[in-house]
Amino acid sequence: MSITVAQWRRTEISLKSTKQYKNPFLDLQIDAVFTHKDGTKISIPGFWNGENEWKVRFCPEKPGEWAYLITCTDTTNPDLHNISGSITATPSKNATPLEQKGFAKLETGKRTFVYGDGSAFYWLGDTHWQMPDYERINECNYPNCSCGNQFKHLVDDRISKGFNVYQTYFDSAQTDGGGQARRYNWWSRKYTIIDPKPFNEHVDKMFEYLADNGVTIAMGFGVHSSSTLMGEEALMAFSRYCVARYACYPVIWITGQEITCDLATTQVSYSMWCNVSNMVSHIDGYKRPLGAHMYPHYYEAAAPLDKLPWHEWWTLQAGHGNIPSMQKQALYKSFWDNSNKPFIETESQYEDIYCGRFNGYDAPRMSAWKANQCGSCGFTYGVTGVWAMRYDESEHSGWLGYSPEPWYIGMEKPGSAEVGYMKKFYEYVGFSQLVPRFNSTDYCLFEEPETSILSTFENKTYVVYFYNPSKETGALLGLDKTAAYSSRWFNPRSGKFIDINKAFTAKDGKYAIPQKPNGHDWTLLVTSIALGAYETEEMLIPQTLLDKNATLGNKLTPKAFSASSRHPEHPIALAFDGEKNTYWKGFADKTSQSIKIDLGKAEELGAISILFEQSEERTYQYRMEASNDDKNYKFLLDRTFDGITLSEEYKILEKLNGKYRYVRVFFNSSDKSSPCINDISIFQSI
Repeated sequence: MSITVAQWRRTEISLKSTKQYKNPFLDLQIDAVFTHKDGTKISIPGFWNGENEWKVRFCPEKPGEWAYLITCTDTTNPDLHNISGSITATPSKNATPLEQKGFAKLETGKRTFVYGDGSAFYWLGDTHWQMPDYERINECNYPNCSCGNQFKHLVDDRISKGFNVYQTYFDSAQTDGGGQARRYNWWSRKYTIIDPKPFNEHVDKMFEYLADNGVTIAMGFGVHSSSTLMGEEALMAFSRYCVARYACYPVIWITGQEITCDLATTQVSYSMWCNVSNMVSHIDGYKRPLGAHMYPHYYEAAAPLDKLPWHEWWTLQAGHGNIPSMQKQALYKSFWDNSNKPFIETESQYEDIYCGRFNGYDAPRMSAWKANQCGSCGFTYGVTGVWAMRYDESEHSGWLGYSPEPWYIGMEKPGSAEVGYMKKFYEYVGFSQLVPRFNSTDYCLFEEPETSILSTFENKTYVVYFYNPSKETGALLGLDKTAAYSSRWFNPRSGKFIDINKAFTAKDGKYAIPQKPNGHDWTLLVTSIALGAYETEEMLIPQTLLDKNATLGNKLTPKAFSASSRHPEHPIALAFDGEKNTYWKGFADKTSQSIKIDLGKAEELGAISILFEQSEERTYQYRMEASNDDKNYKFLLDRTFDGITLSEEYKILEKLNGKYRYVRVFFNSSDKSSPCINDISIFQSI
């Protein structure tokens, strides 16, 4: 058989057996070796695809002629054993960055992932635990959407924001799922015969769409100790099956979720997962990067992994607690100092997750920046409704107790856009050159060291992330006394810069950092390198509330309005009906929410009035943005840091400026409940 396929694209060889087997999943195995004309070899197992069909999948990593030979453990079967042929790989189509540069891999001596051509690969992942089990390709319930593919809807949104990694695993055992009602069962006979149908009809299509759109799949084979309950033989067989089907895709192996849960105790599931990983390292001829998603550990506790020959990179988890206590610089420093392997923070502070402590709107952004400044070569974001798929607003159990809102609400939380801004920043400054300094007095003196994190490229580029609630900063040291530097603030919430000084020299090698613009988190960039053009914004000037009795001009009538979520008894229309005894509220308490108002055409804005339905003193944190195209929004005011405390007449009246069609109000999450709003009104003048 002769096949033609483009480099970095997938093809498959289908074989039909006339010989019948009692258990075709376990009774035999097929393996293939692909040999390029230059001598390069790639070995990969094949898989049973149902009935009497076996397949081998292949992705050529270089153009040219490849010969293949397929062998079978049943050497008496002429349909499956000693099958040969050739594949002609044509030059890459270059349709995606992965096809232009090659699939992500590891390179000796580097602390980052790289593309196949050796250029730096910045990992921006999105958590979709159990994606194969619960995301849907034949229906979509996004409000007023007719796309018919919820999975594709999510993928397209993430790609538009800069995500390039999907992080997932299978519910491989029937004990998995966290209590959700199962949509798919991967076994036609429990743990002894796989069911190829859901792979063919569902998972293959998902992986193909991700690969075709340049998204790398960070893939695990199951859930920590839950999957190991199926027994080692079944877990090994299931994992081998996944490698056979999907190693030809742009994958990075994360083995299983939290495989080190019992590392300090019985070590039963840990040992089983280690055996799985050892097998994967031997049968994956592509040698995709192989790591293991861990429980929250410092290096000292995770060190046994570092000694294993299959373990190539650290899949860290800081967990879901308060950033000051759970995500100290010391956590990352322990890995940076003791291991030269790349590490990525892959689970920390999901946005609006229900597990207490610090998990609201600011949490994933702050966690992401801190991890990157401490040496993580990327970040995996997670958000309510998506990390543990919640399809609709009906009652669920299991993981969904932590994920209170449906996917279409979680998808549009602001954190996903903000980690995208972070990725653009790091790619702009050259993230692969940055080295974390962990408050080294050779490079810095900070007023609040734990919440001020420095990384540098030699003494040419300094990046500092400040997330202290005060405006205090400190000083940078060791600058080149003869070089010309520039300094600017980067706003992690908008993705834009504010210039401080476009040209200065540090005659004594020291730079006294000005105070932060406000108590929010900010990133400082000081560099002597011409990095290229950048987008700027004006500094927001703090403003006081207008007097509630101020004389207002014409009230503008919205053409349309919408909210990030809907409560069945309190829809968004009740915030615009003029009735003070009706109100809107979000679907889930203690989560961030937003409201968008379409005025129909650009109007001169003067003020906005919001009347809350509350009965006790509380602080409201919010920001207001405006746009004329519903894509590019400008901050008008931002109170998401300190907020406004109201104890009577629960009304705010804020001054607005500019001519805009769309106004968006974002409300930060609260430890009490989401805001209930009687009325929102926009006025043309004051």
